Amino acid sequence: MTEKPNDKPSPSGAMVHRLAVWINDFASSAIDPIVAERARIILLDTLGCALAATTSEKCRPMLQMAANVSSVADCTIIGSHLRSALPVAAFCNGAFIRLLDLNDAYTGLRQVGHPSDNIGVALAAAEMNDRSGDDLMRAIRLAYEIYGRVLDLTGPDNPWDHVTVSGLVTAGVAGWLLQLSTDQLANALALAAMHCATLGEVRAGKISGAKSIANSVVVQTASTLTLLAAAGMTGPEQAIEGRSGFAKLILDGADFADFFKAGGEDRLLSVGLKQFPCFALGQGPVSAAIELHKRLARQPRPAGFERLKILLADTGTARRRLSDEHGRQPASSEAADHSLYFLVAAALLDGHFGVAQLRGERWRDGDVIDLIARMEAAIDPALAPKNALPCRLEAILADGSRHTVERLCTPGFASNPLSWDEVAKKFRSCARGVISDIAQRDVITCVKNIEQLSSVRMLLKLLVP
Repeated sequence: MTEKPNDKPSPSGAMVHRLAVWINDFASSAIDPIVAERARIILLDTLGCALAATTSEKCRPMLQMAANVSSVADCTIIGSHLRSALPVAAFCNGAFIRLLDLNDAYTGLRQVGHPSDNIGVALAAAEMNDRSGDDLMRAIRLAYEIYGRVLDLTGPDNPWDHVTVSGLVTAGVAGWLLQLSTDQLANALALAAMHCATLGEVRAGKISGAKSIANSVVVQTASTLTLLAAAGMTGPEQAIEGRSGFAKLILDGADFADFFKAGGEDRLLSVGLKQFPCFALGQGPVSAAIELHKRLARQPRPAGFERLKILLADTGTARRRLSDEHGRQPASSEAADHSLYFLVAAALLDGHFGVAQLRGERWRDGDVIDLIARMEAAIDPALAPKNALPCRLEAILADGSRHTVERLCTPGFASNPLSWDEVAKKFRSCARGVISDIAQRDVITCVKNIEQLSSVRMLLKLLVP
């Protein structure tokens, strides 16, 4: 592991200084082998998500922007021949990771979020400063811990979107990888706390393309601020705990000192990986709908659907989705991959769910619209939320028969995780047509042995078509 700067922490008791010291200590601490294995799996899954997104038309504006501003070329933009400066590469890589809604989900104490959105900046900063594979692993673990600890401080009814926490994540991760001094790192954190807020409306109502880039905009801003801090820019010392600071206004007045409480396992182990390109709450219902399709397909003459009910555990995400009047009539792929009604209808009718149904605007088809009209969704108090987002589908067919499929634990989530081989298969599927079969094999091998990699640049080269 590359040594951290040999400097002494500021005597200030401000939260940004406490956090800067904590970041250096945590990133340098021993990593449990179980955590390391999970981090390798998450890294491979995340790279696959990014590569798959580069085949989408929606990534073209991002690549065009990168081409227009890439006078500095320190960092690789995944899945392309473009190179750019840290903020732009971090933006594009993060946006690609998120674009298809196929990347991970952290189901924390109070909210659901997507910490792998920040692996893009870890890759770019590690490449820029020529850090090792072991350093990258430590940065990813650090990113997940900051993300989870901050997200756990606030609830789902907060008016600020959860991507806001990624400002602190980016400043911490990029600052550590760029080897900022403790004071520089504290200033980067302070600047990020001041300037990286995103309104919750970004994923409400008629969801737009802004949802896919929400975290990347935060990352790009925080990356720029981190570079400014490295060059000497200062931030307000009371940025977190001040009376108009991050904790009061963004975290609903939470006591940020709770961030530093010891105990519990790494937040990285509370992360699930997705099987389907849709939001976390939809993973269980889609899986259940595919199972119900298989059951009915075995019947000689299955009757049509009379009524279909989707039952969910009582979580903030479920309440928010069920209160969204636009859920029954999605008008874009971003809205469709957050519509429980569409997701279940498409999976139940087709027996599978993937990117093709989103790109083909399946939500406009008559059979999907007809089935959605027969559906209802509700909270079932009997389903215990925990960290597994359980659900149940109850179908009544035209012949009066009833069928129920339950998912007490969403497949792929922390208590029922995907294996290395399953993620490697998903990675190959995502990378197909973007990088060669040989490159796919080399990426899988490289990630499996990431701690032995002398430079992250070797991995990034494999992600160029």
